[in-house]
Formats: sequence, C-alpha cells, structure tokens
Amino acid sequence: ACDLTLDPNTAHTRLSLSEGNRKVTCVWEQQQSYPDHPERFDYWYQVVCRESLTGRCYWEVEWSGRADISVTYKGISRKGVSYDC
Repeated sequence: ACDLTLDPNTAHTRLSLSEGNRKVTCVWEQQQSYPDHPERFDYWYQVVCRESLTGRCYWEVEWSGRADISVTYKGISRKGVSYDC
C-alpha cells in the first residue's frame, strides 16, 4: 500500500487542497491563489497525484456530495477544453 498525495502544481484554482495535500474540496465561490504553473489544469476542475502507480493497485476514497474519480496518464492535456481520458 502507498499513500497518495495530490500535486498542488496541477490543481485547478477552484480546488482547495488540505490535510497534507491528501484532501481536495471544490470551492465555487473563491479561486485559490495558486501561482501559475505549466502543469496546472485551467479548464476542467482536476488535480493529479504526485506518485505514479504501476502494477495492480487499489485505493480507498471518502467523499460527500458529487465526486468524479478517475485514472489518467501523466501527459493528459491540462490547458483549455480537451476530452482526453
């Protein structure tokens, strides 16, 4: 097992990271003051983990309200509208 941490350099400005970058909350009313970064998502409300996964993996997630959880690849498009998975 491994602990996954969210990468603040990729977090959309409407996502707030907390609990040592292990929790993400959507903040509709206020953008976060993250610095510009080439890896930051600027259209879709997304954030990726710092760690890469290989082999057979599983993770446990707690959420309330709406949540979209997915698996992606490192090179996913981060700027503008894209329907990469």
